[in-house]
Amino acid sequence: VRLTRVNSELEDLIGGRFKDPPDNSAVPLTEIEWALPDALKFPLWVTKSVCPKNTSPLSVARGNIVLADHGKSEPENDLPEVQWAGDYRPQLSKKNLTYREAYHHEQAKQEPAADILQQHPENAVPVLSLQSIASNSGDEETWHVQPDLLNSNQFASDFVVEMESDRTAYLRFGDGNLGKAPLAGSTMTAKYRSGNGTAGNVGREAITYLLLDNSAHFSELVEKITKIYNPLAAEGGIDPEAIAEARLNAPQALRIRQNCVTEADYVEVMQRHPEVQRAAAQLRWTGSWYTMFIAVDRYEGELLDQEFKEELHNYIEPFRLMGHDLEIVEPTFVPLDIALQITIKEGYFQSSIRRTLEETFGNKDYQSGKRGFFHPDNLSFGQPVFLSRIIQQAMDIDGVYSVEVERFQVWGQTPRDEINQGVIATDSLSIVQVDNNPYTPEYGLINFELEGGI
Repeated sequence: VRLTRVNSELEDLIGGRFKDPPDNSAVPLTEIEWALPDALKFPLWVTKSVCPKNTSPLSVARGNIVLADHGKSEPENDLPEVQWAGDYRPQLSKKNLTYREAYHHEQAKQEPAADILQQHPENAVPVLSLQSIASNSGDEETWHVQPDLLNSNQFASDFVVEMESDRTAYLRFGDGNLGKAPLAGSTMTAKYRSGNGTAGNVGREAITYLLLDNSAHFSELVEKITKIYNPLAAEGGIDPEAIAEARLNAPQALRIRQNCVTEADYVEVMQRHPEVQRAAAQLRWTGSWYTMFIAVDRYEGELLDQEFKEELHNYIEPFRLMGHDLEIVEPTFVPLDIALQITIKEGYFQSSIRRTLEETFGNKDYQSGKRGFFHPDNLSFGQPVFLSRIIQQAMDIDGVYSVEVERFQVWGQTPRDEINQGVIATDSLSIVQVDNNPYTPEYGLINFELEGGI
């Protein structure tokens, strides 16, 4: 996680009661916060007991994590001299040139830690720098790698990496129109890294060495290092696409929609975003013009904060149609109010059946491997809730004899004969919700009245 706020000027007024021996004094308290995308996906157990004489730490927090990526730095590669005639297309001496997304450290420090590990292979570029020295003047020039030269003018010092199927890399330069042509007689030196793919997804504690040069700065650093290891397994390494796969996929890529005209178009393009689970769109007349409203449902029920809205606006802007406004909004959540009377078979414990019912109709993933019926990822825009499915889920629990429905309606509203109709429907921008927290019933409740059993 990346910390966003630290407040060390607080006190726990009853903290002294946990001392040994306990007293009524206050103890200093430090409150820390981190970014919402870094929210823990699991409960963090700090100690086994609150008793001051029997505290055993269970969790460890470590700071100053260093980001490392896959790729071996190769020695400088002197390329052949540029000839006076013919195309200049030198070959790198080492195969398997490293590709990665551009990393900007100052920008990364302002973003959640979780965003750093998000990989977008389509944005990966070769890890390669190229310098040329003119033979007549000795002037040095830096060349810049590009995906193509179509946008390079005759003065742009750009080049393209062309990769063969055996991972041999060739460099292609401009012709004086699309990209600058290298000067004849000049020499070039390439610095690059090699290594790609899933081979870099090593397990935890697999990285144990640090290679440094012999400068005085690093010599002092080495004396302070006691251990090097990666506490978490590496992730994000993706093998290059095989030529056969590229031939199969390339024609299909041309069919991917690149513009949005209808509501369905906006939904299709928005759902391509890696953090969007589902989307719904609706064009409305807003008094003077039309506005396209796009409701977005994130994975795991994550919030649609202002920063993410701006990201989605920038994402959809190249695809959108001119002539109307665009609004990205949160889904309209429809909380439900459900009550079931459960009759339990003889020989079954009510406490066990209740726990199973709460997991079955919960809104999270449980340690048993079960995903709750009302988990946010199970629900979508305009998706109705059928009473028959709820009864079936309850009847499938071992030990349940019968199920009677006492209440089945939208929370806070008068019943509209939903029990007899057997369904609660929602509009195209709404999602049903049942958090089942008695302290926040406005987010949906499901109650179980148990009879029978033990």
